[in-house]
Amino acid sequence: MSDALRSKSRKNKIMKTLSVGAYSKVVGVVVSFAIVPLAVGYLGTDGYGLWVAVSSLVAMLSFVDGGAGNALVNMVSHATGKNSEQSIKNIVSSGFFVLLMIAGVGGILFYGLSSYVPWAWVFGLGNDVEKFDLQTVVLIVGLAFFLGMPCAVVGNVERGFQEGNIEAFWNAKGRLLTLAFVFTAIQMDLGLIGVAIAFVSGPLVAAIANSCYYFLIKRSNVSPSFSHVKADEVKGILGVGGLFFVLQITSAIQMQGDNIIIANMLGPSAVSQYAICMQLFMAIPMFMALLWTPLWPAYREALASGDAAWVRRVFVKSLKLALVVGVPSAVMLVVFGKEIIQLWVGDEVIPSTLLLLGCGIWLLLTILGGAIAMLLNALQLMSLQIWIAASAGIINILATIFLIGQMGVEGAVFGSIISYIICAVIPCGILIPRLLRNMTSGLANKVTI
Repeated sequence: MSDALRSKSRKNKIMKTLSVGAYSKVVGVVVSFAIVPLAVGYLGTDGYGLWVAVSSLVAMLSFVDGGAGNALVNMVSHATGKNSEQSIKNIVSSGFFVLLMIAGVGGILFYGLSSYVPWAWVFGLGNDVEKFDLQTVVLIVGLAFFLGMPCAVVGNVERGFQEGNIEAFWNAKGRLLTLAFVFTAIQMDLGLIGVAIAFVSGPLVAAIANSCYYFLIKRSNVSPSFSHVKADEVKGILGVGGLFFVLQITSAIQMQGDNIIIANMLGPSAVSQYAICMQLFMAIPMFMALLWTPLWPAYREALASGDAAWVRRVFVKSLKLALVVGVPSAVMLVVFGKEIIQLWVGDEVIPSTLLLLGCGIWLLLTILGGAIAMLLNALQLMSLQIWIAASAGIINILATIFLIGQMGVEGAVFGSIISYIICAVIPCGILIPRLLRNMTSGLANKVTI
């Protein structure tokens, strides 16, 4: 296939993913915005904040897959660029059974060790712990995470094939199921435990349905089979995944740690204030992720086929688009954020102007960072990302703890901003231009830090 035909095919796949992904993102935002007032009204600010904190803690476990999920995206994309169907079959099978094994071991360890953790202290409940069956809630969310790990393989494979439109379709179904389940749990007055089960069930049901459709109907030729598990592919998955593994640990701390620190220092009700304000602002990056996500496998496939010029051209356009969308969106939400949240949730959670300002800055940084991450992921420039995430994670924790003590809940977002500017914005501002200059000369994969 010529470069022109590959470029056209790549563009068509991206546009198809975007069209269905737009529907998925709209559904996701609508569902998220609908659930918040339902959950806050039923659980109260303490109960909702506790749910957010528990979910954040479990989300920090994303590193336990050893990076195998992200490795699958790159390996399937690369094999697609090389037109190697047998290799793809081996990669998918090896990845699925590796993740199934990790999920089984991880789930058993989580179940066995969770009873020894002082959860009430972690989430800042103190004497309020009797209001919640905290141990059960943690187990529900944690075990659902491990059950979902092998089910998530289908999404990684779909993105590797640049068929993210299928993943987006089923993700939307999962969110709609979540809304239906949560509404039912509230109407039946099932308490925090029932709401927790409802929250985690929607994505699980959708992922299982997606797996059945994709591997039994759409692409039965690459359906996971134990007979196609190959030692070389397992080694490759764990090798590439090992780089993502370190990145995921540090990124999880950077992205999810704020809610845990806030809960511990200020209590669950403060988590509600922070999380709801952040959710409003992060709706914009969610839509931008719709544009960014299909670029990762497209970049990877383009590099494998030798079309580095296309990668460079599209990446520059993505940065310009991030600024065009991010700046006015941040300004609008900072100015009208209080009124929007009051209409949305009510008077229980009204953020300060300083918190709104911090979330606006974080919105812009998140959009730019997402565009850059897609290129770095495709190039597997993991040493740069690991350095950024590790240093940012450490600085973020220290700055957040200090600033929360000085400023209150607003300190969490400014701790993240300070760490990100120091550890990501400045290094990338220096290295990305050099990376782009080397792109067309074939030296991009040699840029290290």
